[in-house]
Amino acid sequence: TTRGSAIDQYLQMHTAALDNPVRSALSGPHRSIACRLHVLKWYAPSIAPFVAVPAVDVQPDLEAAFRSGLGRQAYFVGQCPASLPESWRVASRSNILQLFPTGEIPEGSEDAGTVLGEIDRRAMRELTQIAFPDFFRERTAELGVYLGVYADDRLIAMAGERMALPGLQEISGVCTHPDFAGRGLARRLTRALWGRQHRRGVGSFLHVSEGNTVARKLYASMGFVVRASLPMCKVERVAAGPAAPP
Repeated sequence: TTRGSAIDQYLQMHTAALDNPVRSALSGPHRSIACRLHVLKWYAPSIAPFVAVPAVDVQPDLEAAFRSGLGRQAYFVGQCPASLPESWRVASRSNILQLFPTGEIPEGSEDAGTVLGEIDRRAMRELTQIAFPDFFRERTAELGVYLGVYADDRLIAMAGERMALPGLQEISGVCTHPDFAGRGLARRLTRALWGRQHRRGVGSFLHVSEGNTVARKLYASMGFVVRASLPMCKVERVAAGPAAPP
């Protein structure tokens, strides 16, 4: 009960930050790696495809940001701008669920998997291309600890850390190769990260697509509950059309 009360109190105090997690990360623990232009902030495309504005009524100068290193495609989470420059369009809209754990802190699980390093980056990219090709980039693993499980020389499961907010660390990149599904690997790795984060003194949270029923069932069985459903929109740069007639 005490733990649950502490979590509820934290969530109430940080509602605005959690509703705009990308901007909160880039304004907080990840500010040293944040790319910025006026009120617009984003990760380098080699790290993550996320961009953020402070509010939906702010039209982001994506064209200027593109000239400053923003990718041709990017994702807004939580605060999706109501309007875009003419050279950009919304490619897709969806919702993601933001989850927090309420169950018991896993103990003795830090030995699950092995810590992945630079030598594993190629294998990590190959595995994530199956699960979420848009979201795991060449340098995503620089954002935190990543744990993996190998079968012979093949990386078959992994999980790691991505966004960091004050006092919180996101668990992300949780995936298992389809040939090895159903063995509890994702559960073990998620619990291991959760335990590691607790011992570091930070809280855990994660995001999952509303439509990913398999992952939602897994996290629910581990005691993760939904705090909020956040809008996510993918934007992309389009070729300039012909000039309007006089």
